[in-house]
Amino acid sequence: MQNVNYGIDADCDTSADIIALLTSDKNPVEICGIINKLLTMLYSSGVKVIDGDNPKDDFLDRITYDRDSDNLYFWTENL
Repeated sequence: MQNVNYGIDADCDTSADIIALLTSDKNPVEICGIINKLLTMLYSSGVKVIDGDNPKDDFLDRITYDRDSDNLYFWTENL
């Protein structure tokens, strides 16, 4: 499979490492919760996070955690 670059990496240029501050004492499930909150903020501004491998098909909607299987699931919605 070939990766295609559809843009440049988004970056937050700041002197403080905000991501490290947000995630320093968090487990993977809590970090996914932070990502879900950030996605909600983007979507409320009209921005969609497109799947880079399938840019015409869907966008990231949310991340869920299944305790029974101890797995994270990435859910998408059709454009």
